[in-house]
Amino acid sequence: MNYLHVLCEGKSELVFASYVLSPYLILKGIQVIPQALITNRKLGAKGGMISFSQAMRDLENMTRQFHDDGMDRHLFTTMFDLYALPDDFPGYQKSLQFKDYDQVTSLEEELGKFVNQQNFIPYIQLHEFEALVLCNIPELVRMYPNAEKELNQLDKIVMDDYGGNTELVDNSPATAPSKRIIQALAGKYRYDKPQGGKLTTSSLGMTALRTRCRHFNDWLTKIENYLWNNVTKVFLP
Repeated sequence: MNYLHVLCEGKSELVFASYVLSPYLILKGIQVIPQALITNRKLGAKGGMISFSQAMRDLENMTRQFHDDGMDRHLFTTMFDLYALPDDFPGYQKSLQFKDYDQVTSLEEELGKFVNQQNFIPYIQLHEFEALVLCNIPELVRMYPNAEKELNQLDKIVMDDYGGNTELVDNSPATAPSKRIIQALAGKYRYDKPQGGKLTTSSLGMTALRTRCRHFNDWLTKIENYLWNNVTKVFLP
């Protein structure tokens, strides 16, 4: 069996990995095992990256627990946001000279070097998990019908200002994807991030998400290729 262990930054990513990513990958022979970052071990609090050292501690604990054995293959990855990434993250200062895809690729490369394990594929969402949610604003309208006007205006902004590429919706504290959704609902609804992420992405479907979000698609392609190559090594002479 192929196992994909996903270290999730928060609850939204955890719910997505459990209820959307997992059913999709199990059809490809990959079982997803997600877990959230631990922010306070004494209190058992989970979710949110306070520092890179915190994330690395959890990643090291996860990779120590599981090893390839016989037909079982274990692959490790992350679901972290570029938005509000802590400045002690490997290669953070270097990455500031880049933008968008180049920046997130630079950070992933540095994280990969830092972890230095062949069975680790780093992933940082450009710019935030809610970039996937913005792919399906019509579902948000169904969830929050009294904010239809505001949500449709947000959809228009994504199309006009970003060419429909939700991964380019930016990194500002006021205009990051989740902030835009919250602003669109302001005064009418309180946005439920995990539930909103689950419903919008599941109803749109993984194929459409992969088509709309190329960095997200590249990540899944790397996962599939790695595990397929390991399967062929087992069965081919």
